[in-house]
Amino acid sequence: MKINPAVSEKRKAGRPSVDRRDEILDAAERLYDALGFEKVTVTDVARALGMSPANLYRSFANRQAIDEAVTSRTLSAVEDAAWQVARTAATDPIAAFERLCMDIALKMRDILFESGRSCDLCLAATRGNWPPVQQFMDTLRGLIRHVIAEGQRQGVMRADLPLEQTTAAAFTAMAKVWHPVMLDTFGVTHLEAETAGVAQLLLEALKTKN
Repeated sequence: MKINPAVSEKRKAGRPSVDRRDEILDAAERLYDALGFEKVTVTDVARALGMSPANLYRSFANRQAIDEAVTSRTLSAVEDAAWQVARTAATDPIAAFERLCMDIALKMRDILFESGRSCDLCLAATRGNWPPVQQFMDTLRGLIRHVIAEGQRQGVMRADLPLEQTTAAAFTAMAKVWHPVMLDTFGVTHLEAETAGVAQLLLEALKTKN
């Protein structure tokens, strides 16, 4: 099949046939790690990809959109891993609750203290309550709710506790070891012991008494 040269040239001059969003986010993350996100400009990101800022703006409306997308992608990785744990509640809700509490705490620690200077973006997003952070926190509540609901269904967690209020209380307790600002403020020297301690206290309140 022959392609009309005029059509081919029109495609080259127009919007790229392949979405470059992931490439742009990869480049932005590398620059954020190297320089700190506040020092990086849209021009810097475009130059790293050998493209013009105008072409970059075809994928992202502005710099804030890039920052939010990077934040969302980082937090989505935590969500995906956490949901894999939460789904094991069908087999053992108690173990799932313990592992969920620990896994999220450790992943947030890695983002904030072991991921280079891009952690500054996560903190800025949290302090600014950006939409990706709001969605992330809602997801964490949903994870806790899922595990508690499964525990109540199986009879290993107290069914007399109202699910929504219990979920809210458990999420508030875990915020000390999950929330980026809390971790940045209080540090992570004893994170694993603190997380295990909070999880055990919650389970003592949640578990069905024999």
